Amino acid sequence: MDEGTLRDFRELLEGRMRGLLGGGYAPGARLADRGGIEPMDEADLASHHCDQALVHTFHYRNQQLVHEIRSAIKRIDDGDFGICSLCSTSIGLGRLKARPTAMLCIRCQEMMESVKRKYSGSRRMGAVA
Repeated sequence: MDEGTLRDFRELLEGRMRGLLGGGYAPGARLADRGGIEPMDEADLASHHCDQALVHTFHYRNQQLVHEIRSAIKRIDDGDFGICSLCSTSIGLGRLKARPTAMLCIRCQEMMESVKRKYSGSRRMGAVA
């Protein structure tokens, strides 16, 4: 991959990182702020607990995204960006544009998802592995 393309991906990733760390993406922030109002009844309390669970989910997902972005930037620095971590083939530019944190080529990603579906499906059906 040429230096200009790598620079563009770095800028994109760093911009996303700034947005996540700078609070530019905080969909749960409004849920957490109830304006000092305490839940009044069971329905309010249940709603409050659901809001809190969503805030924690958003926070956890943002932490995951920050980790993925840092990992992608490190791969740029190490010269491994755009190389599949399983089969060492090139990850397609279209895939990287859609998901710049991708570590797997589409073939390996599909294989991993197939394995994941196979094992998660067997547990849902009550089968013993």
